[in-house]
Amino acid sequence: MTDNDFTSLADGRDEMNLADFPISALTRTQKMVGEAKQDRMEFESSRFDPTTRQRVRQKVILTSTAHDGLPTPADEHVVLALLYVAKHHNDFADATVIFYPAQLFKIMGWDPNGRSYTRLREVLRRLKALTVRYENAWWDFEGRAYEEEIATGIVAAYRIGRQTRGPRKPEPCSWVTWGPQFHESLRKGNLKRLDLDVFFALSTPTAQRMYRFLDKRFYRQSQLSFDLIEFACGHIGLTDPGNVALLKRRLTPGLQELERIGFLAVEEQRFIKVKYGQWRIVLRQVKAQDMIEEEVTSNEPVLSDEQALQLARYFREKWGEGPPPGPRDVEQAARLLSEHGADEAQVLIETLVEVTRKAWPDCRSLSGAVSRYLADAVTRRQAERKRIDGQRQSLQRRRQEQAERGQQDETTQDLKARWEALSLEQRLEIEQRVRERAGNAPAIFIQRLCLDEIQRMPT
Repeated sequence: MTDNDFTSLADGRDEMNLADFPISALTRTQKMVGEAKQDRMEFESSRFDPTTRQRVRQKVILTSTAHDGLPTPADEHVVLALLYVAKHHNDFADATVIFYPAQLFKIMGWDPNGRSYTRLREVLRRLKALTVRYENAWWDFEGRAYEEEIATGIVAAYRIGRQTRGPRKPEPCSWVTWGPQFHESLRKGNLKRLDLDVFFALSTPTAQRMYRFLDKRFYRQSQLSFDLIEFACGHIGLTDPGNVALLKRRLTPGLQELERIGFLAVEEQRFIKVKYGQWRIVLRQVKAQDMIEEEVTSNEPVLSDEQALQLARYFREKWGEGPPPGPRDVEQAARLLSEHGADEAQVLIETLVEVTRKAWPDCRSLSGAVSRYLADAVTRRQAERKRIDGQRQSLQRRRQEQAERGQQDETTQDLKARWEALSLEQRLEIEQRVRERAGNAPAIFIQRLCLDEIQRMPT
């Protein structure tokens, strides 16, 4: 598989158990415990068992070595890139995935340089050292049940081929061999589609983790509710701070990013208090029609002196200190409202604060920030909008494909019902006609042709 063999990154894959629970600490850098790297972490949640009609505790335990430490979110990126290559190379038929590092870099958006090679080597070392123990949390796709306890590795062996000396030659191939239990899960089809275009464009590990988890859970229903601690700490991977308000603040930026790209619907009451110390989180998927209606109604300009003053105050709130807004600040706020609209102007203010704080930390007024750094903020915001629009389009394409697949499934079920309603003589007659045309084709292909034959018959 070469770079030219890439199909759309929207056609990625995620292993179901990895989508349900993280295999990394939700920090960009490895946590140190004294002079050693953190080598153990637990995630806990629960599930409803329809047999006993009780909730069953689930636990996922990550262990590694103090030298290698636990994986980071970027390590999971490598796993997803490898799953993409394996899917489009031989559909997981072999436990060994052959790749070129440049392929993975292109998928993940890494620069093709020596630093990325070093980074990839460190990732594979951590994945090789990792053991994941699932207690009532590993789904056996073939047995259609959760394993009571299973311990598995993700990567059993690897090789990174890189020429370091001598005349330049074609890049030697690299390979990764999946752990036996993990590959068995892949081979049996315990997978779901994952839009990597959307995933890699998300800006934070929290948003990426929520996207993978919810994208799996939204398959059966468009509205979900979870215990807040189990969702945030068990499935997303945040550390429990012992403070619900702090936990909600840590989740909010990721939730807002998923709302901006049209994956999550905005909720008036996202967090619901059940009783003292217990909260639930409500999450609802945006449907394709909702996205279209939002685009139609989201460009209504509202211009008023009061709104201009509120926008100027918003800059002061985000900046954190300084005098109240003056007439010049309100004038600039009115300009932003006129040129960009109310919603976009507020987001632009946030970007302007980020740009100005870095370049001119002594700035104290909206008018000063606009005069110097508005153009930079607009450029950054345009790039952000382009990224979000791309994510929205990718989500819309995927939902359209899902709708089309649903229609095809309904048609197939209808044809199967018509086939079952036929007499044995009629079925044998149709099958004989099909075999005369198809010869020694596989049985599943013959069955499909028989259904096609029924489709052409008058009802």
